[in-house]
Amino acid sequence: MTQIGTKNKPESDFQSKVKALIESRGGYVIKVHVSALQSQGEPDLVCCYKGHFVAFELKVPGNKASKLQQRKIKDIQRAGGTAIATQSLEEIEVILNEISRVQRNSQSD
Repeated sequence: MTQIGTKNKPESDFQSKVKALIESRGGYVIKVHVSALQSQGEPDLVCCYKGHFVAFELKVPGNKASKLQQRKIKDIQRAGGTAIATQSLEEIEVILNEISRVQRNSQSD
């Protein structure tokens, strides 16, 4: 598994790597910032990848998604999007690859 950051700012380093990966593959990424104007529990990154809504709650090893974050992930999934909490760049690559595969298959039909 890829190391996801430095000791001082592991989650922000991980977010930068994920954002760069998605953008390098043609995706659009919004970093959700926590503020008084933003509802709590929203995923860290919200993306459009090959026409598909994708959201990632990024966690450093040892941390887990809160109950509110888990509920937001389930809400996105129920609405037809893809959403996960993850600690792994490789897991994100698997999701992007699957979206690409499904899109290629649907275009060949």
